[in-house]
Amino acid sequence: MSTDPLLQPYQLKHLKLRNRIMTTSHEPAYPEDGMPKERYAAYHAERAKAGVALAMTAGSAAVSKDSPPVFNNILAYKDEVVPWIQNLTDAVHEHGCAAMIQLTHLGRRTTWNKGDWLPSVSSSKHREPAHHAFPKLIEDWDIERIINDFADAAERMQAGGMDGIELQVYGHLLDQFWSPLTNDLTGPYGADTLENRMRFPMDVIDAIRRRVGTEFIVGLRYTADEAQKGGITPEEGLEISKRLAATGKIDFLNVIKGRIHTDPAMTDVIPVQGMKSAPHLDFAGAVRKATGMPTFHAARIPDVATARHAVQAGLLDMVGMTRAHMADPHIVRKIIEGREEDIRPCVGATYCLD
Repeated sequence: MSTDPLLQPYQLKHLKLRNRIMTTSHEPAYPEDGMPKERYAAYHAERAKAGVALAMTAGSAAVSKDSPPVFNNILAYKDEVVPWIQNLTDAVHEHGCAAMIQLTHLGRRTTWNKGDWLPSVSSSKHREPAHHAFPKLIEDWDIERIINDFADAAERMQAGGMDGIELQVYGHLLDQFWSPLTNDLTGPYGADTLENRMRFPMDVIDAIRRRVGTEFIVGLRYTADEAQKGGITPEEGLEISKRLAATGKIDFLNVIKGRIHTDPAMTDVIPVQGMKSAPHLDFAGAVRKATGMPTFHAARIPDVATARHAVQAGLLDMVGMTRAHMADPHIVRKIIEGREEDIRPCVGATYCLD
């Protein structure tokens, strides 16, 4: 039995993960007609075969028609996705790896002239600098419809055999509501209180739970500190984390720090070559300490030593090494075989973000 912290199993609800290394959600842009077909399954199966404990697929799968993908994302709003999700799940499960998927509505982080050419909607009336299209300020019937779309998509992923789902709550619609920087609404979903800003994400979580039951794993990948004046502060981020934990409906927290509304901002969330490694690791550890929740995190954790420290120091329960597995999909196998010196290093190049 190995004493390596990275190789210790982890119990997440009913799911036993074989070690502490995961790949976080990202989009290789391999879907065909919006479906994760053979190439998509093979991409994740290779890492599963080499020992990764959890593959968080998609980056992110779109739950609504008015969230047209700008990164060739999976279309989770189509019923025909279910058998393809089952194939993907089976390909990953075959090698002893858990499979989950990230769901989202892009909100203003898309454009009207994609997909079905529907207007983008958001809690903000201002365009996102990175995607330029001015969104329609979201209305009550949009909110009701999108809540139902999230529940429908979660049910499809459950039907496809996934072990769980993760909601994307940074830069996309759910976060646009709970960030004071992107909420121009009044009334029950307005910007005046944290409770109101969190209402829409909480309504989505409630709807998903009603649809998939209590056993299916549901987590969030969310920003707990926007690192910008007027945005979510670290203190408010910890309060958000505590409120999520207190619902009893969330099974893990996947912590992000920063914003992704511009390309420079994104490099703080996903640091690139030449930038500091693991800059937000201690903050993720603070969330874990404050909530007692299973805590995941990934932000330029490119090497085994940093990943091992994150787990051994009690900062994380599962450590994301996503770009590192683009550089070398066989990291876990090489750790097990005592061949860490053979791991192809990840330098944090920007190519895989483009």
